[in-house]
Amino acid sequence: MYQAVHTIMCENPTKKMWDSYLYFESEPTTKAFLQQTYEKQNIPKSNVYAFHNASKFIYYIKQARQYYFSAAESDILVQPLLLYYGMVSLLKAYVLTRDPHYPSNTRVLQHGVTSRKIKRNYYSLAEDEVRVQKEGLLPYLYTFLSKEPLQEKYRLQDLLAIIPELQAAYQRLYKHASLTSVSLSSHRNFERLYTIFYLPDFVLDNVHLTYASFIHYLNRYNQGEAYFAASSLEAPRGIIRLEWHHPEKIHVTESGNGFENILFLHNYKGSFFYKTQAGKNHTIPEVVIHYMIMYVLGMLCRYETERWGEIVFSFMSEDMYMIQEFLTLSARKFPNLVYDLLLQERYIFYTE
Repeated sequence: MYQAVHTIMCENPTKKMWDSYLYFESEPTTKAFLQQTYEKQNIPKSNVYAFHNASKFIYYIKQARQYYFSAAESDILVQPLLLYYGMVSLLKAYVLTRDPHYPSNTRVLQHGVTSRKIKRNYYSLAEDEVRVQKEGLLPYLYTFLSKEPLQEKYRLQDLLAIIPELQAAYQRLYKHASLTSVSLSSHRNFERLYTIFYLPDFVLDNVHLTYASFIHYLNRYNQGEAYFAASSLEAPRGIIRLEWHHPEKIHVTESGNGFENILFLHNYKGSFFYKTQAGKNHTIPEVVIHYMIMYVLGMLCRYETERWGEIVFSFMSEDMYMIQEFLTLSARKFPNLVYDLLLQERYIFYTE
């Protein structure tokens, strides 16, 4: 999906990311961008659609920016709602680049998800569920992101488990690991294109496989031209040494799609993680995960105001820790994820 990866060093990554969105707030550059995007998809009359959609696209971006900036200045009592509608505006901008007729009907303007009615006597964020509807923004967006079918419902703890930046908080709160960090070798072999990387050896126990069988297991989940191979060199005790091969990329950090394997994730700083728990959430794009979680939090603060107040202002709920971690992360990462989708390239805004 992503053609390249760019690392942009800056003093303030969040500001630099939003400043990069200014490219889309100019009518000439937006028209050119939309026309080029439509032409790549072989959409007829690309120039006409670009002309008609430019203003709509610009206002989606400007509205999203205002929602996010307002959320940054707002109390947590209303913050999830502002962030959610900021997400919606950004996703509408992306969908418009895939479908020049969007919205073609009112059904695609619905949320596309719903959450179960909250019981009055007890609430647990981890055990809450989000259900996917047949129509609406989420299922329509998903058609442009993945060919795998969406499940009927998702438990929030399972969604939180596959967000890399939340792993430390996840382990502390739920007492087990769902991801483990990948250690990359910085060595580059210009004669043979491969990356050496290391994993803790307990990953073999998790899937009950030998080292050789684990290589085959990883290769079953490849989604591109890359593949994994065993290393001929022994690794230090407690870890395993593997090789990642690609016909064009010298090192995995140069690949816009990372390992090109659904068992591996990367955070917004470019570090990689391996999923220690295989499950049905393998193929969910992270923008979809953020959207579903933020929908639940937004509905909580909008329709269950008293319950939401008890969660965020009392000392009785363990959910507050994870909620705050997620809100902080999503405010920074989600616009970055959509920016990557718009340009079909991965951008890492990073400070030392």
